[in-house]
Amino acid sequence: MKILEKIKTLYQNFKGLSTIGTATLISNGLGALFWFYMASAMGADAYGQISYFIAIAIIGSRISLLGLGNTMMVYTAKGVKIQPPIYLIAILGSVITSLILFFVFLYDVGISLYVIGFVTFTLITSDLLGRKQYKNYAKYLISQKIILIILSVGLYHLIGLTGVILGIAISFLPYSFVIYKEFKNTKIDFSLIRSRAKFITNSYANDLTGVFGGYLDKLLIAPILGFALLGNYQLGIQFMLVFEIIPIMFYQYLLPKDARNESNTNLKKAIMLISVILCIVAIISSPVVIPILFPEFTEAVPVIQILSIAIIPFTATTILTSKFFGNEKTRFVLIGSVILVSVQVPSIIGLSLLYGINGAAIGVLLGLTCQAIYLIFIDKISQK
Repeated sequence: MKILEKIKTLYQNFKGLSTIGTATLISNGLGALFWFYMASAMGADAYGQISYFIAIAIIGSRISLLGLGNTMMVYTAKGVKIQPPIYLIAILGSVITSLILFFVFLYDVGISLYVIGFVTFTLITSDLLGRKQYKNYAKYLISQKIILIILSVGLYHLIGLTGVILGIAISFLPYSFVIYKEFKNTKIDFSLIRSRAKFITNSYANDLTGVFGGYLDKLLIAPILGFALLGNYQLGIQFMLVFEIIPIMFYQYLLPKDARNESNTNLKKAIMLISVILCIVAIISSPVVIPILFPEFTEAVPVIQILSIAIIPFTATTILTSKFFGNEKTRFVLIGSVILVSVQVPSIIGLSLLYGINGAAIGVLLGLTCQAIYLIFIDKISQK
């Protein structure tokens, strides 16, 4: 009976994690299959072009989000009714940004809708995670990805590259009814925002440095090396995103728990071990797998091998980011993000001029490694 009780307790403790994990694995797995399919259908040059415009859309979305995703998750987990003012501010920001992008990029509706859709969907899912509504989170995440695949593939074959972005943008929008219900049922109290301005400011600055670190490379590589090489580089990045599924999945589970000061030491050690195993598997398998599945992308093999190493510092950074955000020590996360961008951007520019896309991949690895070293150092000091 004691064994059964222990099993039951273990299941209850990790029930939320299993739900988030399943949802994240299915959703990101579908997303990876979609982008791998698009790579094989488009070829390297067109794949590089779509990566370039998606990077612009994501940077615009993160600028509009104003650092409110983590704010939503942390304070909802603490029981603060902060949702309505966050929704209102972020939606207004996304509309302004989308209008600017609409006129800058030759009236491209897809990029503009992407910004609005991404912002609303990110806030909705952050709210669900903060409230520990893991089943609803799973439903939204998986259904959004299914809608994305159906619309984007269909529109791509109808109207080309523009259809891909438009399909992604529309896939975010069906869940907007949640925001309407929140406005209807809860009073907007801007004092909840003002009293947490420091946290939000640091979270926003961290978001900006993070998104520039993650997507500015595409905007730099395209004019330096061209869209075809960017396509090869992006395929390597796509494999890295697959490797990142596990640490991101655990981050979504850990942050609300870290916000409530719940210990997860053994779980965090297990995540690091998994990242090391993934790295080894990717380095060994990529020279065999890539020429078979993506014969037009053979230059991506060394990129994948380099970026697979980067998953180790990325995982360490993700774990420590959850810990610092949960304890509202956002300043350390922000400084780590600044280090990431400060190292990564000049490294990508300099090394890509010398070594092409392999140099750009090394630049990504250097930035993530420096960020992780700083956060580990700060964590050790703060424990003394």
